[in-house]
Amino acid sequence: MPVTFSNEAIHLAEMHFGPAGYPADTRGSPRRAFQMIREAGLDAMEYAAVYGLRISEERAAALGALADEYGITMSMHAAYYISLASKSDEIRNRSKERLVAGLIFAPLMRVKRVVFHAGGYCGLTPEDAYKVVRNALKEIGTTVLRRGKGALLAPETAGKLGAFGSVEELVRLCAEVDGLIPTIDWAHLHARTQGQMDNKDNYLRVLDTFERELGNRFVHNMHFHVSGIEYSQAGEKAHRPLGQKWGPDILPLLQIVREVGYRPTFISETPNPIHGALYTKLLLDELEKSTE
Repeated sequence: MPVTFSNEAIHLAEMHFGPAGYPADTRGSPRRAFQMIREAGLDAMEYAAVYGLRISEERAAALGALADEYGITMSMHAAYYISLASKSDEIRNRSKERLVAGLIFAPLMRVKRVVFHAGGYCGLTPEDAYKVVRNALKEIGTTVLRRGKGALLAPETAGKLGAFGSVEELVRLCAEVDGLIPTIDWAHLHARTQGQMDNKDNYLRVLDTFERELGNRFVHNMHFHVSGIEYSQAGEKAHRPLGQKWGPDILPLLQIVREVGYRPTFISETPNPIHGALYTKLLLDELEKSTE
């Protein structure tokens, strides 16, 4: 089966909303998961391969066929334990293999983005870690770029201050490596900036940074994670529900999305991801109604 890796934009024509992972009580039944997502008025799902990609080619193809049948926009979250800047050659190589595996299975599953965390700085300076991560991703691109069109790798903003994944690092990475688009986890940014994602200006500053440097590659491929978050001085501690006592407040973000005409995919990483996705969609619906 060919490995696929693409530098082409996905060009989303409309917004999508959905959960990270299968809804509760549907694991083992992808059909029921997609039914529940559609019954809730949602149309996206991020397949959770966070503990490794444990699926056969046959099951992956069946999942992709179901995604087509139910009209579900698919992405994938690769393993949490990827560490591209590790001092261990073995760990770095296994991390690259996990990303390649995601790209192999992506077309079968109708996945257009493979979201991942690059890992920690591993005792390196941020600049040295950046170079190691960049070179690792270029190696993946060299391996698979010639073999066809398919999924994009989507490095994610990190919530811990000791992890690779600041806005500046991702902008630079996506500008220098073909086949990458950023995933903005707004809760992670809220934690990493110690609560600064609390107003429209700060949301605009982040969006403008990505758009100015990456242009339509960013605008046409917006992929957002949303949730509340609990954090400490070291950054992220735990994902929490939206609309309660934890930040960030996503209303300013949704106001910008509506005013500018962006078309992101919103993936909820709240403890109940269906509820979080519905909260996001309904909040945007209310903004639309208030201006009619």
